[in-house]
Amino acid sequence: MATITRASYAVLAACTIAHFLNHVYTGVLSPFFPIIKEELSLNLTQVGIITSAAIVTMTMTHLVVGYLADKGWRDVFIPLSVLLTSVVVIFTSLATTFAFLVIMQVLLGFGAAGYHPSAFPALSDRFPKGARAKAVGTQAMGGLVGMAIIPFLGVVLLVTLGTWQASLIALGITGLLLFIVTATLVRFSREYTRQNPVAEEEPDGEEGWTRNYVLAMILTGLRGIPFRCLSLLMPIYLVMSYGYEPLWAGSLTTLMLGTGLVGEMVAGPLSDRVQRRTPFIVLSPMLIAPALFLLNFSLEPVPLIIVLMVIGFAYYFGVPPYQAYQTEIAPKHQKGLAFGLFFSVGAIPGALAPIAFGWIGDTYGLPASIMFLVIVSVMAAIVASFLREQHQDEMQEVITDIHVEPM
Repeated sequence: MATITRASYAVLAACTIAHFLNHVYTGVLSPFFPIIKEELSLNLTQVGIITSAAIVTMTMTHLVVGYLADKGWRDVFIPLSVLLTSVVVIFTSLATTFAFLVIMQVLLGFGAAGYHPSAFPALSDRFPKGARAKAVGTQAMGGLVGMAIIPFLGVVLLVTLGTWQASLIALGITGLLLFIVTATLVRFSREYTRQNPVAEEEPDGEEGWTRNYVLAMILTGLRGIPFRCLSLLMPIYLVMSYGYEPLWAGSLTTLMLGTGLVGEMVAGPLSDRVQRRTPFIVLSPMLIAPALFLLNFSLEPVPLIIVLMVIGFAYYFGVPPYQAYQTEIAPKHQKGLAFGLFFSVGAIPGALAPIAFGWIGDTYGLPASIMFLVIVSVMAAIVASFLREQHQDEMQEVITDIHVEPM
């Protein structure tokens, strides 16, 4: 019988905090790009290169991290990712050139790489299938809150502290404090498990590398393209395309991503309740594509707000079911490696997407960049439609087997 213990909740809390900071830091320059672009005389392609540098490095490192996670390094990598990224963000405040910013983002990617391939197998080990979408949805909300808050928080810090450099220092120091919390939670989980051992259970997942895994790998790449472009470049897009001030552009981006929280809170429990994953995974990009298309119509403020909220809700409506689905189709004895592949090979298109978005915008205009995202979203919906659901009888069995240890 699957058991949810205090160790499960401790790891979930640690993952949620680490995921929050992971996305705060990988998007930390986003609210400052309108100012940095002018100070350093950057074009959109260079902005895209800076944005992608951390993601590319993180993507390249994920495979090694996933392999080591299977060797017992998960509990080290999760808090370590918080510590390393916090330090890099502080040093980024010293940047005065395009090259220095790129180097710092490369180092940021190395630091952040420890999280994803370690966290998902850790949650998979500690939460049964019938509760897994809620668990991965909770840690996903941590990341989403990080993405949602940084466009607005960055501008608020800029107004309060006066410079983007001082804002980065404040954000980095905050991460150092949260590293202590994360490390303490992981240590508690490890000690609690050692003192309260439970019967060893056969891990869930597939016996090998399946067709569903290959399709999910392709889908990860397609979903990553709008995800990275929208979460990291929306403030500068709104400044350049709609003429908004940075504070308003950051606020709208926060609203878009914040609406995604509603999508995650609805989709996670609902997916577990109806014992289905694929309908959510297919519907998500199907809703995103037309909403993105509407951005090219120079919308008035109210329609623009509605469209941005639809985009945020639609994308994150698919996140908890998709991440739960990934844990269920990964090879049961190689989940660290499987997620290392998801977040390395599978994430390459998303890592390079900001560069493509910026180059298309410089060459053909930002409306063409938006159409690029529309086409990719349609492709994602098509690929998602070929995914096959896990056998319903098996899902029902794990639902009835869930046991929660008394707190």
